[in-house]
Amino acid sequence: MIGPRFGGKVAIVTGAGQGIGRQIASDLADEGATVIICDINPTYIEEAIAEIIARGGKASPGLCDVSDRAQIDKLIAAVTAAHSHLDILVNNAGILIPATIEETTDQIIDRTIDINLKAVLWMIRAVTPIMKKARYGRIVNISSITGKNGDNTSTFAYGATKGAVMSLTRSVARQLGPFGVTCNAVAPHAIMTKMMMYWDEAKKKVASDKIPVRRLGTPSDVARAVLYLASDEASFVNGEVLNINGGYYMD
Repeated sequence: MIGPRFGGKVAIVTGAGQGIGRQIASDLADEGATVIICDINPTYIEEAIAEIIARGGKASPGLCDVSDRAQIDKLIAAVTAAHSHLDILVNNAGILIPATIEETTDQIIDRTIDINLKAVLWMIRAVTPIMKKARYGRIVNISSITGKNGDNTSTFAYGATKGAVMSLTRSVARQLGPFGVTCNAVAPHAIMTKMMMYWDEAKKKVASDKIPVRRLGTPSDVARAVLYLASDEASFVNGEVLNINGGYYMD
């Protein structure tokens, strides 16, 4: 049932075609937001929109390769032209390419930085004048536990970008806070999506046994926290990085 929490709000969710991003977009739409499904895969976009519309929500396509700054600028211009305002930005798009330090090629480094960090910078830069003018905005970045404690399971480039996203979140929070725009992040761990398919059952068992609540995470676990940070309920929360890991890492 459509709720009022995000009624009248326009939101962009990057990487919204599947996984965590799709859940966030779906939940935002369920609570009244008009959601722009930003993804590089047109099939995923169509599926996500159809799902939302079937439940009575509102969604529009936002075909975009977020590693291309020009495409981001074009997307933001199109969204503001169509809706006249933009209230929520969720920077969710990301890639994780498993590799040891020795196996991490220049191509892996560049691609990881382009999508996990540069795209976040470009998206925030593109929406800033719109949100500042409106004196309202909610920016939520998807980071990772690896940005806090390092990464020994995928590639060292991944953890580096996620740590940078945390620092970026705080910088944006300081600069945009005076304009009614908040910027926060979430740092998930062990969320079971397609990105985590390289974890076999044995690894999943080891991971869940180390988590105090004794289970792995779901996209819904992340989405609920993101919606809180994107809401007016969190208007006095700014520059925070919220752990979502069942108590595995506490700080």
